[in-house]
Amino acid sequence: MDKNIIKKKIVPIVILIAVLAAAAFGVYTLQAGKSGNTNTTGNDTKKSAEDLAKLQKEREAVEAQRKEALGDFYVPLPAIGTEKAKKTVEAKALYVSNTVAGMSFDEEKVAYYATYIKALESGGSADSSRLSELNKLEKILGIAEATEINALVIDIKNDDGLVSWASDIAIVNNIKSNESISIKDYARLMDYLKKKNIYTIARIVAFKDPYFAKQFNEHAIQLKAGGVYKDRSGKVWVNPFDEYVWKYLVAVSEEAALRGFDEIQYDYVRFPDGASYYNPITDFPGRNGKDKDEGIEDFLKYANKELEPYNVNIGADVFGIITHSWDDKPEDIGQTWRKVANNVDYICPMIYPSHYGAGNYNFSVPDQHPYEVVRLSMMEALERNAAQKNPGKIRPWIQGFTASWVSGHITYNASTIQKQIIAAAELGINEYIVWSASNNYDPAAYFNYQDKINKNIRAAGQDILERTPEVAVKKFLDASKSKRYSTMYLLTAIGDRAADYDQFVLDAEESGQVLKSYDSLVVTANDDKKTFTATFNATYVKSDGTTETKPAKYKIALENDVYKVFKIEEAKTN
Repeated sequence: MDKNIIKKKIVPIVILIAVLAAAAFGVYTLQAGKSGNTNTTGNDTKKSAEDLAKLQKEREAVEAQRKEALGDFYVPLPAIGTEKAKKTVEAKALYVSNTVAGMSFDEEKVAYYATYIKALESGGSADSSRLSELNKLEKILGIAEATEINALVIDIKNDDGLVSWASDIAIVNNIKSNESISIKDYARLMDYLKKKNIYTIARIVAFKDPYFAKQFNEHAIQLKAGGVYKDRSGKVWVNPFDEYVWKYLVAVSEEAALRGFDEIQYDYVRFPDGASYYNPITDFPGRNGKDKDEGIEDFLKYANKELEPYNVNIGADVFGIITHSWDDKPEDIGQTWRKVANNVDYICPMIYPSHYGAGNYNFSVPDQHPYEVVRLSMMEALERNAAQKNPGKIRPWIQGFTASWVSGHITYNASTIQKQIIAAAELGINEYIVWSASNNYDPAAYFNYQDKINKNIRAAGQDILERTPEVAVKKFLDASKSKRYSTMYLLTAIGDRAADYDQFVLDAEESGQVLKSYDSLVVTANDDKKTFTATFNATYVKSDGTTETKPAKYKIALENDVYKVFKIEEAKTN
């Protein structure tokens, strides 16, 4: 079916869905309010039944239209009366592969392991006689039972493009992307996790999908000379600009939401790395002149819209490097912090110390410095989030594995994992996900560390980035002199600039004057003791090339726990 026709049909359907959901909620609230009310009349009950029947009939009409419009990508909406509210928790999560999630589990064994862990935590005698009987899933569930771990990230569509369970989606069954079903009894697992109040996150690998790309070569990244592009490991990627691919990803996401997941988390929501090599030789149908990060941004907006009726949170995994790169440069993989953060509920930077090269954060071997790398990267992330009105929450992926391939690596055990958790917690980031591809987790990492968190790590007068008002304004002035617009953008109060960075740069360039130098900088606290005034002499280069020196003022105040510079108030001259 023509894509334009699909769009024309889907828009009014989405509106009707919202109306039906509101009406259904009203009817069910009415019923709930009257249950147990002895004054409820037969007419009230009849009216409620009639309303429900009407809603059901309208829903059937909507579903018929959706089936026609979506075809092989069709996934039903949540049944009337089963709609759920979004669930929000401070997630402390472990990653679970689809293979491990598909293991059978004995609740009695889970309880045994939980008891064993609690004995370790209290320093008592722990019965280890049955540890060899436990599989990896039972151990993970036991950790969640006994420690602060309250969430699991479970593979539903993995790095090979394989869907983990028996699916009801036509396209999945047509191309057999779930032929090797790894999670056979997903219902029992989901029921158990719900019973234990464990927050469930469906990991859906987005654009690294060699299976789908093989089935539909035309939807893969194309070589200009013909054929499809393969990355350095020989994998084919689907084209992130391709809306056909988007529909497939969203369909898998919708089914995960229907089956009980609280959050959809997109991994590999990017283009392949090594862009400097493949950019000249590849083509991305549907790009239409857009930058790669615009393509990723557009996909996330699309996913948000389509998943809205399912009431699930949306998360996105991003490279750790984008906490300090800008505008997707120099990586060019489609990930710019603000463009991702503004379109998700959770942004999840993968800040594994082992993945930073020599020299990053001034460490010759970053892997040796888990606390420092996490602290510094999270400070950068907080600064970027503080520049946006309503960004997604930061929930970092931390390292739960030993990177034996890194020269000079250290062993990652309970202590080194705790150092990462502590570094984030000291900055107010209380969520994390531990990555271990092997799914081997030491429970000792998740207890008896809280007293090591320095709750007074910030000196008086500092913001979350350890800056004083003087440091912040000087950094802003120096950036203004050298036209470092990204720094200026981050330090300018949100209400005093364009939200769009490109427009901010354009406004700065069209202002007609550039700061050449400044002197006599003095920063004083205002009467409220919360805001500050910076006075200085500023020399500007005007658009005609002449210079002008005049006194100026800045206001400095905390915004999102970061010191920001507010608009200049020029001092009057006599």
